[in-house]
Amino acid sequence: MMFRTYVGFLLAIAMGVSGCSSQPVPSSDAVATDGHADHAGHDHQGADAENGVTLAGLTVEDQKLAAEQKICPVTGELLGSMGMPPKVDVNGRQVFICCEGCRDKLLADPETYLAKLK
Repeated sequence: MMFRTYVGFLLAIAMGVSGCSSQPVPSSDAVATDGHADHAGHDHQGADAENGVTLAGLTVEDQKLAAEQKICPVTGELLGSMGMPPKVDVNGRQVFICCEGCRDKLLADPETYLAKLK
């Protein structure tokens, strides 16, 4: 009986330290809530200019460009909301996207997506 109590106590501490969440972890084949199947499992929530954007890994010049661009042309999400935004050369123009999942769409129809940045 004492062992069971001890184990229960340890589990309660572990859950308190690690944070217990009732939200399911998305599987790799899940459909994203933003309607983009290629963004399944990504979390864009909670990022903004004050909390959570990740541009620090970019060069100073790229940080400036990404800050001016602000959003991913494919999803409309804030750059840095999913980590350091990848840079893509689109017909000689440097464009940032929120994640690698957007690269193929951007390159397949650059005119449509670049128009969103004007």
